[in-house]
Amino acid sequence: MKKKTALTLLFIAIAVIIVGIIVILSFGKEEKTFVRVGQVEMREYDVSPKIPGRIDWIKVDEGDAISVGDTIAKLTDRELKAKYFQAEGAVESARAQLNMLIAGARKEEIEMARRQFDAASSQFELAEKTFQRMKALFEDKLLSAQDFDVAKQKYDAARAQKEAARAQLDMAITGSRSEQKDMARGQLRRAVESLEEVAAYLDESIITSPISGIVSKRFVDAGELVATGYPGITIIDPKDVWVELNLPALELENIKIGDVLAGRIDGLGINTKFKVVNFSAMADYANWRISADKATFETRSFTVKLKPVENKIQSLRPGMTVRFTIPKKNKK
Repeated sequence: MKKKTALTLLFIAIAVIIVGIIVILSFGKEEKTFVRVGQVEMREYDVSPKIPGRIDWIKVDEGDAISVGDTIAKLTDRELKAKYFQAEGAVESARAQLNMLIAGARKEEIEMARRQFDAASSQFELAEKTFQRMKALFEDKLLSAQDFDVAKQKYDAARAQKEAARAQLDMAITGSRSEQKDMARGQLRRAVESLEEVAAYLDESIITSPISGIVSKRFVDAGELVATGYPGITIIDPKDVWVELNLPALELENIKIGDVLAGRIDGLGINTKFKVVNFSAMADYANWRISADKATFETRSFTVKLKPVENKIQSLRPGMTVRFTIPKKNKK
């Protein structure tokens, strides 16, 4: 009985020793790899209207694939069309004014001005003869000063009327001044530019896609009011995808730009390869603090940018996580 108990204790002691050896070896053995998790990012484009307005209709929804130039939505354009017609009328009016100045007066207007000049000339001749007679009588003391002043006033008035009629006839014959024509041209140019501006705003009432991609978010519905620059939808470009992996500097030394790492995409269950394309330092508040030997120090954190080696991964979306198994490099 004592012999059996001794054998049992011996076996137990041997087992404890073996387990202890295994534990010591396992703790003493350094892991050759470590796992870190990154996040999928894609290039996003916020599509927003250039002008404020009310959504008339929207024809895309989240998950839809669209191509560059596809119509996304339309704003109500009744007010813009009214402004367009007003600007169009202003152009027609300015063009007619310029043409009238270039063409000059009509023949009938010139003839009427000529007859008015002839009539004024006839009245001036009569007033001049009358004034000469009255002047001779006044000099011979046969006419009072009052009557002479009246005759002189009529003479001066007739002469002014003749000069005015002459100027009116000359203006009808020579046409408008060059300054008036230049001013009319400027008014026409301003009206045309205003029309083009309204036409551009009218074109902006139709919202189109700037790129080919997938609608990831939709923020508006038909009938809603939107402001200038307010995003209506967000489009992602599945061709421009990358993974961001944050590592402290002490772990960054295990990889370099150009390395290819194996990763597993959570949510898709796909194993694929990613190429390291860039490092960038994170903000100061993202630094890691390490404790050792009763002292602390900070090490900078870096964002590692990786791009998938495979061109297109079906159903990949921003926000998915990727688990990377990173091999440790031997330190010299």
